[in-house]
Amino acid sequence: MHEGLQRACIQRNARLAKTTDIFISGKTEWKNLGGLFGVLLTMADANTSAVQSEKENKEKKIKKKLSEERPHLNQSTSRKKAKHEDERARVFRDAGLDPETWLAGPDKATGEPLTLPTLTIHGYKNLTHTIATARRFIFRKGMPIQIDEHVAAQQPDVPGDGRDPDWKDESIQVWKLPIEPAIRDQSPKSPRKRPFDEFATGLPSLAQNGDFRRNSLPTREGSRTRDDEQRRLVASEMFNSQWRLDALTETPLVQVPSATPMWIRSQDTNKLERYYPRDDGILPQINVLIRRPWPGALVEQLPPTQPSQTSMSYIVRHYSQRGKFLPNKSKALKIHHFLYQALQQGASVRSQDGTTVTPDMVMEPSRTGGGFAFLDVPSIDHLQDLLDRPEWKMPRIMNGLQAMIWNLAPGVVSTAALQSFISQHKDVKHIVAAADISANAISFESSAALVLRLNRIDWERYPIPIYSNVSNYELLTNRLIDAEYINPHVVSRGFRFQLEPSAKILFSEDPDMFFNAGAVLKNMPAEVLELANSAKSGVISNASLGKVARQGLPSQDAEIICLGTGSSAPSKYRNVSATLLRVPNCGSYLFDCGEGTLGQLQRLFTTEQMTELFRDLKAIWISHLHADHHLGTTSVIKAWNDVNYGPNTPKEDDVSLDEQTIKALQISKHCKRLFLFSEAQMIQWLKEYSSVEDFGYEKLVAIKTYRSRDDPRVSSMSWNNLKVGFCTDNDAMLGSLPQLDSVAMLTCRA
Repeated sequence: MHEGLQRACIQRNARLAKTTDIFISGKTEWKNLGGLFGVLLTMADANTSAVQSEKENKEKKIKKKLSEERPHLNQSTSRKKAKHEDERARVFRDAGLDPETWLAGPDKATGEPLTLPTLTIHGYKNLTHTIATARRFIFRKGMPIQIDEHVAAQQPDVPGDGRDPDWKDESIQVWKLPIEPAIRDQSPKSPRKRPFDEFATGLPSLAQNGDFRRNSLPTREGSRTRDDEQRRLVASEMFNSQWRLDALTETPLVQVPSATPMWIRSQDTNKLERYYPRDDGILPQINVLIRRPWPGALVEQLPPTQPSQTSMSYIVRHYSQRGKFLPNKSKALKIHHFLYQALQQGASVRSQDGTTVTPDMVMEPSRTGGGFAFLDVPSIDHLQDLLDRPEWKMPRIMNGLQAMIWNLAPGVVSTAALQSFISQHKDVKHIVAAADISANAISFESSAALVLRLNRIDWERYPIPIYSNVSNYELLTNRLIDAEYINPHVVSRGFRFQLEPSAKILFSEDPDMFFNAGAVLKNMPAEVLELANSAKSGVISNASLGKVARQGLPSQDAEIICLGTGSSAPSKYRNVSATLLRVPNCGSYLFDCGEGTLGQLQRLFTTEQMTELFRDLKAIWISHLHADHHLGTTSVIKAWNDVNYGPNTPKEDDVSLDEQTIKALQISKHCKRLFLFSEAQMIQWLKEYSSVEDFGYEKLVAIKTYRSRDDPRVSSMSWNNLKVGFCTDNDAMLGSLPQLDSVAMLTCRA
């Protein structure tokens, strides 16, 4: 569930509202989970609306039923109905079936409470921890969730044709395939650098090096451990709490944290009124009404965890399907039509002449259920463990398997081991997605078409998105035996796998499967271009340029690039909030970093330009803790860290920052750091998640922004309780940027 999934679903008109189970593939890391939070928020809101609508419809039906009830029922209709039910019961008794079992209808009671649908999320270790880290900014009611973290155990030798599925419902069976890297890095590692906040607090490290081989993975035996139970309860409360927003608690003013919304009851009208602290900072001895935080947010810190290198893959199978019922054969065998349904459901019955009739006597042969495997290989080191899985030799699992869908890391697709495995499974359709063979195609066509039209009006401010519709198919087939017979496919837009009514692969028949820039430009009105050229001539005239020069604006060459201007949720045409500021000879700065920000950057800049941008990125400023303003932060920090501290980057002297460095407000040229400005809850979220994945948290200088207790309109900044700022006699902290102020806003507590 990559960042941007929700927006892609909107573009494809794919609806997730009725989803009951989500299976997370790959490793537990942000690359595979970045879109989960946004999807959960949208699903929870849709579920709440659906439940409310169902409740209202149910109440209407009850009222209608009560209004239509008559004191005297038609006795003749009642006698006919009773006679018909007695006849059906007699037929079932004669056939050797219990009437109470086969004729029991659904419970139609209307007074029972509504049952809320439950969403189950399947994955591996750290999935619950990751979701629980978001407790300070995600809270919904009315959508119970369960988190199923698969526990990898050594699979025993299974006699017969295969092992039981790890999960199943009435429609599908799922076998979970956790895979481990075959080779663990045994090279000596340098001592871990402590995060900056540990200089002041002295907290122990949350991330430790561990042995990730299958046989050495820690397992949970018996009941959940205390830490696991705490995480589970927090995650559960995030989506199905009984906490009420309108419940207020009376509290002494002196005990209320700063910037907390407060109310008092008017002595004149007895109505609630907002209360604001006095300007002089004096706190009167009064009680005010405040909202208590919901229980999950009261958990100050989650128990630490360790990163997991396990990658999850899945085999999904449909059940075998019963053959078609043959009513003519049933009539010939003298079976009463009341018993047809019982035969179709697998029951044997007695005919009218006393002969026992089994279902196979009146039905066509059963069909083997179809299925597919979704195989996520995050590195070459993970490949061999997947290829050695015993499931590939189990007939119960493999018979009827029609497709293997591969999600591969760069370099895996061309390995001899993988291509040999594909050649051995010729009867299975192979569909491959990999960065080194898949086309860098446009996912959000509506937005790209809009930008392309705007580019014709102003090419400087609206660059054409970077994309390619060409895939590297030869890399996929260069070592395949019988490549023409196997004919593997590269995943493209419109690919679907259908399980019902029959299992088959569906490829898009849309001729415009890829983004077509030429077709978009054909529809560009000529009069719009004429008006744009006329306006551009006026803007670049000598008079206009002279007027700008006389204003004396600083950094006239600075660029403000809107990466997302949407609100609350992404849309077809706009991504959520993110703004990039680029100041020549100074640096680049991000203001807000909503989900999909990294993807927006990758459409604007080439690989070389992205490297330059991240070497130049000085700071990220998160305005407030609403999810649409910051869910892209983790992936941007990881990309910055990969560029500046990645395995292929020349290392500079890694000078650790201490309090003295912060006091001087300087960055050494040999000490590459990324500054993050936000409120304490945001910084705590990143810190807790850093024990799941090493995304570069230790290279951050996390500056806390907070409001003054005396005046909520005044904001300050601190690092480890040490007040910092820019208006000092020392050098500016961020290159040549002279000043950066934190200004509190009452809206959204930003």
